[in-house]
Amino acid sequence: MIEVQLPEVIDDGRLDWALALMNASRAIGADGGDLRLNWGKVREISPGGMAILCCICDSLIEQRNHVKCVFVPKRFKEIPVVRSLTGIRPDSPLPPPGTYDFEDDDTMLRGRCSLDVMMGERFREKFSGAVAEDIAYDCLLILNELMQNTVDHSTAERYFLYAGLWGNELHAGVLDMGVTIPAKMQQRFSCSDDLEYLEFALKPGTTTRRQRTGGVGLSYFFSFLKRNGGKLTVMSREAQVRRYFSTRKSQRDMLKYPLRGTWCFARFPLRAK
Repeated sequence: MIEVQLPEVIDDGRLDWALALMNASRAIGADGGDLRLNWGKVREISPGGMAILCCICDSLIEQRNHVKCVFVPKRFKEIPVVRSLTGIRPDSPLPPPGTYDFEDDDTMLRGRCSLDVMMGERFREKFSGAVAEDIAYDCLLILNELMQNTVDHSTAERYFLYAGLWGNELHAGVLDMGVTIPAKMQQRFSCSDDLEYLEFALKPGTTTRRQRTGGVGLSYFFSFLKRNGGKLTVMSREAQVRRYFSTRKSQRDMLKYPLRGTWCFARFPLRAK
């Protein structure tokens, strides 16, 4: 049995633990071993952390792992994805993405749905008291473009959208485990490594579509967050790009463990309405 200690805060910060867990699950599944998830130190799960757990749960089920969760804090036990994680067996079927849907006072999480179903008026109703109208508008545009990119490019049958308040920020993003950005771009472009592919994908006008115009999704992600002084994270295959627009800092790294999909996270700083 392999035991994994989950972090104190499950969010879109350092994600080596999540990628290591999903990669380890493949080896464990191949060997028929067991996996023990220790929740003893977990204090908080951010809105993005909910979507990360959905991808982890999918991965563990697909690898036919036998999972045992221990020391799960009582306040997390009724969250659908946590409940799903505690019941994984080698013969567990992959549930419909909507099985993980969750909503509380501060968070909305939906699996493979149209943006209208998840957001629209419900988004505005939920966050109107805390989020300025222009930020809400930009956030919805970003989610729409990221979801469209997921459908068009990754061809993922499963993806997860989230939005929520976290501290003094609005968090939103889309995560999928489909065809990666570098793999898709390799079909039309030639770059030296996955970092270059991600940077190239963020440039306005870059597209892999053949039948219709496109290429606005990730550039929207970039420009709207820049305008709002937000934070951007894009992870796909072997690389990640993080941009901190309020400080003009950036981080470009090769991942320690590959991500077989694409995770996009946005953070908007809140301001008085």
